Amino acid sequence: NQLTGSLPPAWGQLASLQWLELQHNQLTGSLPPAWGQLASLQRLELQHNQLTGSLPPAWGQLANLYRLDLGDNQLTSISPELGQLAQLGSLYLNGNRLTSFPWEQITHLQSLKSLSLNGNRLTDLPCDQLTHLQSLDVCNNP
Repeated sequence: NQLTGSLPPAWGQLASLQWLELQHNQLTGSLPPAWGQLASLQRLELQHNQLTGSLPPAWGQLANLYRLDLGDNQLTSISPELGQLAQLGSLYLNGNRLTSFPWEQITHLQSLKSLSLNGNRLTDLPCDQLTHLQSLDVCNNP
């Protein structure tokens, strides 16, 4: 759709929203902390945009989120609160600018079956703790 601009913080008030797909656009700016209030959100796909900054700690409140795709953006850090997303089954953070990752917190996510971190700048990859994974992609990191 070639949507441009930033993600509207006011969408955090869409209490019944379950799926949000805005992939393959030209969205810029940071991820709104207010979206941590999307209590019904199950699936969020924002891949292939130009989003920057970090995953806000408030997103650790997305208790029903089972799929999060932030791949192919320009994110630089991921909040440890990501480890609070007990329903998260798929996490795609490939193609960003991550230099660190909250491994310790992620090991507690027993629902996490698919993790993609390829194409980042990660040097520490202690994946042996993630015994519940079915799919892991960490290629193209230094």
